[in-house]
Amino acid sequence: METTARGDVPKTLHSIAFVSIPESTDLEFLLWDLQDAIAAYARLSGTVLPRSVDLEANDAGSVADGIVLAIEDVADDETLTAIEQALERFGGTGTRVYAAIRAAQEDTEQARGTAVRLHKACERHDQLWCGGVAICAGSGIAALCRSPRMGLLRRPFSEAMDKLVGAVRMGCSVEHAQRLGGGSAEDIDTNGMVFAEPAVPAPIWRGVLKHLGARTQSII
Repeated sequence: METTARGDVPKTLHSIAFVSIPESTDLEFLLWDLQDAIAAYARLSGTVLPRSVDLEANDAGSVADGIVLAIEDVADDETLTAIEQALERFGGTGTRVYAAIRAAQEDTEQARGTAVRLHKACERHDQLWCGGVAICAGSGIAALCRSPRMGLLRRPFSEAMDKLVGAVRMGCSVEHAQRLGGGSAEDIDTNGMVFAEPAVPAPIWRGVLKHLGARTQSII
């Protein structure tokens, strides 16, 4: 498709809007992890860190080169309206749009459907859908904030997020960024999404999140 081809052309993103719809601790955690990794790679490579667009700004300067949407996999009409508004507010013609979707652990179909709807929304606004990641961990993933990024619990998600980091840094689609970097794109679906699941069985995973969540609350 035309938008996919255009999105494959690398472009330095000087400004990025990071938008959580709706606001939640899990989605904020995903955006924090992404921004922290982008900053770390910028320091290591000696490159300039993209400016984070002020979400409270109302002037024309709020238009961004790139938009990262952190959303749930169940996108109701209210959420889709908020997404459309974010695309209108922060994006312009040719703006690269990425997604970090928190998906239900047992089922990825809703996340795939949400990605399709995001792709179509980008086309309506003449913006470039560049794919993203779907974190299939269920609710409560923010409890992993104190776990090592490349430890057993976070590693599958961190590796997926790093593919999104590479795409944002190159300013192109997730799939094309993988190919440019010499990596495999076999785990990227037709909508440019990478799906990451826990490294442990579902019952154990849910127990771990419950334990970590309770521990985090006790510290707070």
